Amino acid sequence: MIIRWPPPFHLGQPAALLNRLRRSTIVWSWVFNGFRLATGLLLLPLVLHKLSTEELGMYYVFLSQVALAPVIDFGFSPTILRFVSYAMGGAETIQAHGVSKGTGAGPNFGLLWQLFFTTRALYRVMALIVLVILGVWGTYIVELRIHETPSPNVTRVAWLITLVATVLNVYSSWAPNFLRGMDEVLISVRITVLASVVRFVLAAGLLLAGAGLMSLPLGDLTGSLIQQVIARRTCLRRLRRQPPPAKADTWQNLRIMWPNSWRLGLLSLGGYLTVNANTAICLSVLGLAANARYGLSIQLLGVISGMAGVWTQVKWQVIGQQRARHDYAAIQRTLWPRMWLQYLTFLAMAGGLLLCGQPLLQLFGSGKQMLPLPWLALLALNSFLETQVSIWGTLISTENRIPFLWPSVAGHLLSLALSLTLIHTTSLGLGAFVLAPLLAHSLFNYWYWPLYAAHGIQTSWARFMFSRPKDNPSAL
Repeated sequence: MIIRWPPPFHLGQPAALLNRLRRSTIVWSWVFNGFRLATGLLLLPLVLHKLSTEELGMYYVFLSQVALAPVIDFGFSPTILRFVSYAMGGAETIQAHGVSKGTGAGPNFGLLWQLFFTTRALYRVMALIVLVILGVWGTYIVELRIHETPSPNVTRVAWLITLVATVLNVYSSWAPNFLRGMDEVLISVRITVLASVVRFVLAAGLLLAGAGLMSLPLGDLTGSLIQQVIARRTCLRRLRRQPPPAKADTWQNLRIMWPNSWRLGLLSLGGYLTVNANTAICLSVLGLAANARYGLSIQLLGVISGMAGVWTQVKWQVIGQQRARHDYAAIQRTLWPRMWLQYLTFLAMAGGLLLCGQPLLQLFGSGKQMLPLPWLALLALNSFLETQVSIWGTLISTENRIPFLWPSVAGHLLSLALSLTLIHTTSLGLGAFVLAPLLAHSLFNYWYWPLYAAHGIQTSWARFMFSRPKDNPSAL
């Protein structure tokens, strides 16, 4: 271990500590996740208080329609981030599978410009698709019950603003993602936090002012505009070190991106549908009260996973650059400490949830309950295993290959089949939804892909996990 003296800062130097925290991508990512959670908690009372019952019902209709937007991405966002990181690592070209070796001479700005134009064109098409689908189907669903709202014309205006905000939100997401691929994670997160703050402040102010259904979509619209303008300008400022090419082969680049994009999209869709299928089964068999306990437990563990996952999320673009240079030792040095920090953060927070979660719910008098402690502990174990297999799966994807697609889909289908079987043939109750995914994915996915991924960076799982690679310490 290397001990540096004098240390860069200590607790007696609050200015140095605050400056370090201000420049930490981890801190800013936690701020974003925490603010996103707090936004829902703070806005919900205002929504409940300021909207009539009919308007509240229509508000949830709006939410159910705009939930389509993330599905339209269909795996392109992580693929673009990965390809941009390859270009930053000096890759000469992109290819449908595998990684062309980087030159080691710094970023390939010609390829970055190609990806910039391709990404912008792609998200324009995505935004157009969302506009057409929601403009037709979404409007039809809204009109079915619009006469029940206090003012149908105001509801139509609110839906129109929601539609425009959703389309712009889809389009505006490309620039922050592109920045992350260029290893500008701190700037990207700061821009996203700023947009989130604007969304919250404007939505809350409009709700208090009596704008009703139009409040939240107007906040979303303004936040998306700010995010797009600032992030796009930042991308261009970084790229203008070299002039853009005269022509970008957009369609060829999209054809190269598509093979792995659809695989990631199908994988995400499978997970999304499995969760919703379990919810539907729980509701139909066990009822709303049981679903509330299951849903609350899943939600809290999801928050913990998201907070812990920040440690590795901010480094995948760096690992992509190292993959482009085929620098496996550097990948090991970058990933090892971040992976262990993610594991330890998850275990600490999950332990706190197991020990203090239910007492805190009782203390605040909410009357809500999580799963019984033994089932909650098993659910936390499954969530931890999902976390670790997600790390290794993302590492595999930096090879620009997705070999785990069909085993993962098979695991989801088996999990669903087990849930149905256990809920109808045993007295496990909610425990069926805990045991099913744990058993299904433990058969193969939870143990095989870590071994496979470690081999891909020229080491073994045991050697990597328990023997720290020689590294150059870097700031968090």
